[in-house]
Amino acid sequence: MDVKVLSKIYEDNGAACISVLTDEKFFGGNIRDLQLVKENVSIPVLRKDFIIDEYQLLESKYHGADCVLLIVACLEEKKLRLLLQMCKKLNLQALVEVHTLDEMHIALRNEAYLIGINNRNLKTFEVDINTTTQLSKLKNGNINLLARVDLKTEKH
Repeated sequence: MDVKVLSKIYEDNGAACISVLTDEKFFGGNIRDLQLVKENVSIPVLRKDFIIDEYQLLESKYHGADCVLLIVACLEEKKLRLLLQMCKKLNLQALVEVHTLDEMHIALRNEAYLIGINNRNLKTFEVDINTTTQLSKLKNGNINLLARVDLKTEKH
């Protein structure tokens, strides 16, 4: 289905934000999809990719992203801090993804205020919803948490 049509359906049915996968190598997405979605909806658009350098933030802003995904497991703490600072300068929101206790501490130490808890272990690909239960206990202040969970039905 066309990304413009699909994004409009999401918006018309109450989506608060649309996540656009832009990684080409592993997931077949592309940055142009981000721009097409942004041009077609009025709600915030998140760039979901492996963001590892400042250029990608500039690229995200240029193509219309309101928010970017920063995965703690993919970044050294110093780089995460630098990217968070640059996000502020560019007026980009950062959804900081964590999966472990150590990653949660890193996110909090670097003043992430929108934290996504990934219930999927990226090494084993197993899903454990208790990850959110455990890590959410560390929440403090004005931190917003987003639990990222795979739901399955009896058929799937």
